[in-house]
Amino acid sequence: MSVKKSYNRLALQGLDFDDMEFVQQFKLDPAVAYTPKINDVMLEDVYNKNIRSFVADGMSENDARREAGRLRAKAKKEITELM
Repeated sequence: MSVKKSYNRLALQGLDFDDMEFVQQFKLDPAVAYTPKINDVMLEDVYNKNIRSFVADGMSENDARREAGRLRAKAKKEITELM
């Protein structure tokens, strides 16, 4: 029986968190499970949620996109280092 490698950020950090748990919890396409693409999908989802949240908190859309992009880039760098 082969064991599938989880690529989600938590698994890469050594936590016991299977990619299918991410898929179910965040309603992701199951095709991204057990591939590095799971992180790209999550980063994009969080980026969009951050923009909406920042704008709702009164930030201009341009500033919200800039800050969300900065946070996404930082998280992507951290994930790349874990790979």
